[in-house]
Amino acid sequence: MTLTFSNGPEYSRLRKVLMYIPGDEVKYVDGRNYRDMLFRRPVDYNLLYRQFNILIDVFRGEGVEVILLNELFELAGWRPSLIPPNMMFIRDVFGVIKDSVILGNMAYEVRRMEPIIMGELLRRLKLSDFYVMGGKKYFEGGDLIQLNNEYLLIGYGPRTSFPAALEISSLAREAGLNTILISMPPYRVHLDGGMMPLDRDLIIAHRPSLEYYPSLVIYRDGSRDVINTFQFLRDIGYTFIEVDDEESKNFGPNTIVLYRGKVISYSWNSGAIESLREYGIDVIPFDGTEVSGAGGGPHCIFNTLERR
Repeated sequence: MTLTFSNGPEYSRLRKVLMYIPGDEVKYVDGRNYRDMLFRRPVDYNLLYRQFNILIDVFRGEGVEVILLNELFELAGWRPSLIPPNMMFIRDVFGVIKDSVILGNMAYEVRRMEPIIMGELLRRLKLSDFYVMGGKKYFEGGDLIQLNNEYLLIGYGPRTSFPAALEISSLAREAGLNTILISMPPYRVHLDGGMMPLDRDLIIAHRPSLEYYPSLVIYRDGSRDVINTFQFLRDIGYTFIEVDDEESKNFGPNTIVLYRGKVISYSWNSGAIESLREYGIDVIPFDGTEVSGAGGGPHCIFNTLERR
């Protein structure tokens, strides 16, 4: 089996994804420890399991190939003794720049084993080369978004450190991309919770999450500009669908773009959905109450293997 990676702009057609269906590890998150596990609340495992499978069915119905980490463990004949409960948020475990994989290095101890497990699985199956982010250069994949064919966005703040963002910027520039290092407010866990490119000139976003000054553009030639992210993106031609504070807390910007003109969004973000539809975007509502309860949005529970 060959597992290849080919990532493009977030609005390009999603063709293949990697997901992990959570198992018994989630059942050990309860009223005593859920905050330590970074959950918003304990979840109903059976309902969570059903919601994952609903999303998998939606993906497959839209022509997206779904590869399950669960099946890769079986293929390798190996499974770690303990899988962390946040492994379901596989978006954070690694990032993909074009065809290069960067393993995460989690800021919180409770998540540190996730990229180690992923790296060991890739080694055992000889599926892909990858770059390892080590030391105190913390990086989680939810902070990495390819804006278009020219710019890669790298959020830094609560989960990704500035030194890690600089290192990723260097890798991206080697791949021919300019980078925008986006300074994020303390409440913004990941960049994909604050914004998502929907098309070549359209972004859904929580504006305050993009105005935490200053941010930094590093161009391919190494030159730099200090910017206000929101203003910079407007200046290069982007229109914004703005999400209010309440819907931002409920993962309003954290949409899955299947392709330009069609997205998946949490069903309860009615304001965001109405705005998306006003722009002619077809929205598939997803009732992911338990995914949200565990602390993530739709974009958090898959990672991209192929977009083009």
